[in-house]
Formats: sequence, C-alpha cells, structure tokens
Amino acid sequence: MASQPEDKRANEIRRAMHEIRCELDDDVSQIKQSASTLTDWQYYIRHYPWACVSAAAAFGFLIVPRKLKVSNPYNDELLKLARKKRLVINKADDDDDAEKAGVVKTAFTFISGLAMRAAVAQVAQHLTSILNQDQGGRNHAGASDQTEASAPAAPSPYTKHFDRRF
Repeated sequence: MASQPEDKRANEIRRAMHEIRCELDDDVSQIKQSASTLTDWQYYIRHYPWACVSAAAAFGFLIVPRKLKVSNPYNDELLKLARKKRLVINKADDDDDAEKAGVVKTAFTFISGLAMRAAVAQVAQHLTSILNQDQGGRNHAGASDQTEASAPAAPSPYTKHFDRRF
C-alpha cells in the first residue's frame, strides 16, 4: 500500500512538471517578444514621441560644444606698465588699419561672389547647349531610321527643364 501513495505522488509531480514545461514555452516566447520590443527604437518613437524629441534635444545640447569666451586680462596690466615707462600706445592707428582691411575684405568677398556666380551660370549655359545639341542629334538619327509615315519625335523633357532653370 505504501507504493500506491508514492506512485500517486510521483504522478502528481510528473503532471505538475509537464504543466510547468508547457507554461515555460509560452513564457519564453513572451520574454523573447518583450525583449525584441524593448530593443526596437521605432516602438519608442511611436509610443513616446515627445520623450524622444526631448531626449534628442538634450543630447544635442550636451554634444554641441559651447562658444569659447575669449578674454584678455593682460590689457589693463600692459597699459599700467606702459604708463609707468611712459610708452605711447595709439589704438586709433590699429582701428584705422582694421577698418581699411575690413572694407577691402568686404569688397573682395562681394566681387569674388559675383564672379563665381557668373562663372557658374556660364558653365551651366554651356552644358545646356551641349545637352540640347546631343538631344537634337539623337532625334535626327532616330528619324532617319524610322519610316516617313511616323510622327516626328517629341522634344525631350530635359530641354524644357534646362530652359526653365537657366
């Protein structure tokens, strides 16, 4: 009689283990799906858009270096030393040279910009004429191969595009 309760107890343990194994497969698949969801960045964008925008802004703020503040603490000390030794410092001369250099630099920048725009426009016009001639040559060569009954070739869409831009 002692063997029946032990067999019954062993059968209960086997049944419980079988149920645990069945549930374990489901649990593992749920954990796997949950882990893939947690590592999917698109999930966070869809469900938490404002938090993602805030995190991106904070990251951008932290990664961009701050503007360097340039200070020259020695100017006052240099002026004091110059006065003691009776040196003369003309700041106006330096300012005039800087203004002249600034005007010349501005004029050069403006004129070089105009020259670059003119050169680019000239190159673009030249390329457009080459493309138009190439398209015209293709149309004439294709027309000689076709019969006379066929309609003339339609203009290329590139021709209209280039003519409109330039």
